[in-house]
Amino acid sequence: MSNSSLAAGTLSTLTGLAREIRPQQWYKQGVLLLGITFSRNLLNPEAWTAVLFAICGFTAVAGATYVINDISDVEADRRHPEKRHRPIASGQVSVPVAAAFAATLLVCGFALALAVGPLLVAVLAIYLGQNLLYSAYIKHVLFADVISVAVGFVLRAIAGVLAIDVFLSPWLIVCTFLLALVLALGKRRHELGASADPERTRGTLGSYTTESVDQLLVVVTATLLMAYALYTFFRADATMMLTLPFAFFGLFRYHHLVHTTDIAGRPEYLLTDRPSMVNLVLWAATAIAVLYGIPSLLIGVLS
Repeated sequence: MSNSSLAAGTLSTLTGLAREIRPQQWYKQGVLLLGITFSRNLLNPEAWTAVLFAICGFTAVAGATYVINDISDVEADRRHPEKRHRPIASGQVSVPVAAAFAATLLVCGFALALAVGPLLVAVLAIYLGQNLLYSAYIKHVLFADVISVAVGFVLRAIAGVLAIDVFLSPWLIVCTFLLALVLALGKRRHELGASADPERTRGTLGSYTTESVDQLLVVVTATLLMAYALYTFFRADATMMLTLPFAFFGLFRYHHLVHTTDIAGRPEYLLTDRPSMVNLVLWAATAIAVLYGIPSLLIGVLS
C-alpha cells in the first residue's frame, strides 16, 4: 500500500471516529449547566472549573456509548434509511478500531470525573450502565425506551449539581425528565413517519402508533408545563413566573414543528430554528435576571 493510500485510509478512519462520537449531540451536555445557573454560581470560577470537567467527562463517556451502541447495532443500522451511513455500519471504521476508541474514551471520561469527585464518578458509572442496558435490552421494550432516554438527561442534571456540591432541587429532576421525554417522543413520532417498515429499523417502532405517540406528547407536554408553572409559583421570588410565557411558547413551537417538519428526527436542528432560539435566549435572560436579583438592583438604583 502506498503512503498516499495509507494516509487517505487513516484520514478516513479518523473522520469516521469523529462522526461516531456525534458532535451534533454535544448540546445535551448543556443540561449540566442548569445546576450552576439556578444555584446562582454563574460568577464562581471554581464552580465553572468543576462543571467543565464534568461536561468533558460526560461527553467522552457519551461518545463511548454511541460507539458501543453502533457496534452492537451494526446489522440493524445497515437496514435503516439513515443509520446505514454511520461509519461502522458503512464500513468506514472497523469494529476493532471502534472498540479500542470506545475504551479510550471511557478511560478519559472517568479520569475527568475522578478529578471532580467520587460522586460524579458514581453518576457517570450509572449513566454508562444505563446506556449499556439500553443497548442490550431496554430499547426493545415499549415505553421503557423513551423513559430510559429521559433518565439519561436527568443523570446529566444531577451530575451538574453534584459537581459543584449544591442542593439538588426535585423541580430540576422533574422538569428535566419531562422535557427530555417530550423530545424522545417527538423523535419516535418522526421515525414512525420516516420509515416504510418501522419494525425493521427499530424494534419498538412496530408497537408504537402515530396516534398513541401524539396522545402521549400532549399528556407529557401538559404535565411539563404544569410542573414548571408550579415551580415558578412556589419559588420564594414569584417573579420567576415572568418566564412562563417563554416556556409555553417554546413547547408550543416544538409541538408545531413535530407535526409540520422533520425537526423531531434531529432535535439538535432546533438550534437552527430562529423563533425557538430567540425564545430560548429570552427565557434564559429573564430567568437569570430573576435568579440574580437584577430587577431589584435596578429598582434600588432608580429609587
